[in-house]
Amino acid sequence: MNATRVTLNLVPLFIIFSGCTRQETMHTQTVPDSTYLSALEVSNPEKYDLPSEGSEAEAEMLARLEDLFVNYTYENLSKNVTKVYAEEFYFRDAFKQFSNGEDLRDYLLHGLKPLDGIRFTFNRVLRDGGDFYIDWTMELDFKKTPPETWEPSIGMSRFRFNSEGRVIFHQDYWDPTTLIYKKIPIAKQLIRFVQGRM
Repeated sequence: MNATRVTLNLVPLFIIFSGCTRQETMHTQTVPDSTYLSALEVSNPEKYDLPSEGSEAEAEMLARLEDLFVNYTYENLSKNVTKVYAEEFYFRDAFKQFSNGEDLRDYLLHGLKPLDGIRFTFNRVLRDGGDFYIDWTMELDFKKTPPETWEPSIGMSRFRFNSEGRVIFHQDYWDPTTLIYKKIPIAKQLIRFVQGRM
């Protein structure tokens, strides 16, 4: 598949703050725990009938995922998260892990609260067998900052789909340290302390 560049004005699937605001233990997004390993096995692309690379069917499948975020509104998320994601799936980002569409939808909706806007760019969409990797850049405009104060961050996500073209695996690789944690007073002080000692 050729590299593609798509600019989206949306709130991303990748940035949700409920993990930062609740009294919970934060998980890691990069340790291959038993749930992750099981999800890899369950979502093995060899078990599914996927569209061929470069086909119209493949483009439509990826467009459904993109369309979820192109119009990132309360109404669009409420209606379409459970249509884009399968009934059973694996989702893990820097803050949370989900397997239920309604929980994921609520998590994404919660992520709208601290933002005035977001710009999201898919720099590349790459396919390796049945795995899809999206290299992205996101810019956030927080309500607590002056208007149009866009803060950039980069990341990558890995997706797998079932035979119906719905997401069954979504793993984010993104470091929220600078963009998010520095918005939290105690975390901000801790990050400065650690960075000063390195």
